[in-house]
Amino acid sequence: MNAPILVAEHVTKRFGSFTALNDVTCAFHKHQLTAIIGPNGAGKSTFFNVLTGATPASGGKIFFEGRDITSIPQHEYARIGIAKSFQITNVFKQLSAHENVRVAAQMRTARFDFLRARASFKSLIEKADHLLERVGLAAHRNRIASELAHGQQRSLEIAMALASDPTVLLMDEPTAGMSPEETTTMMNLIRKLATERTVILVEHKMKLVMGLCERLIVLHHGELLAEGTPEQIRTNDEVRRVYLGKN
Repeated sequence: MNAPILVAEHVTKRFGSFTALNDVTCAFHKHQLTAIIGPNGAGKSTFFNVLTGATPASGGKIFFEGRDITSIPQHEYARIGIAKSFQITNVFKQLSAHENVRVAAQMRTARFDFLRARASFKSLIEKADHLLERVGLAAHRNRIASELAHGQQRSLEIAMALASDPTVLLMDEPTAGMSPEETTTMMNLIRKLATERTVILVEHKMKLVMGLCERLIVLHHGELLAEGTPEQIRTNDEVRRVYLGKN
């Protein structure tokens, strides 16, 4: 197995007297597609937010490529190689698909040069075009984001996340609210992305992740319940007791 690229070590998160995560330790490996799963209230979204720097941990540490990143500012995550997409689509609705991705790329490479003529950003324009093609939106280059279907907006958000050239991509329920056709398209895209980088999903759809991911991490009541291959999780008695068949 490849060396871990992202490690959570004894991570705890409390909100007042409520403990959302309790002493969670697990590792995510390079070029591996992993899902964090569990019933509602298991702590999946909280763990996602801690891993992406959106929520500070109350205890424990997060390591990326061996470096302790527990206390670095959230905006630094994209710079070191960690990008994310959210459960709720987060795009600039009034901009075109191409403008959304170009702005994301510009924030990475030319953050302090906004007065420069847009047409002069040739490499950024080309990069945005490449990423739109990568996620299947090349034909929708000039469409305003608000006019795109829900699944297309999710793909656009992924293109924006990829603009920072991440080595780790975290996705919070990437198929939420999608039709079966959109879900299939998104699953195919995730498979392709996972051939190039480490991809971590937060999901509650057991059937989806069983056929998609190489490794699963199961949370229950904020604690690590089990981890392993889909087959190992499928046959784990404790997982079956608390989770399987209850979606």
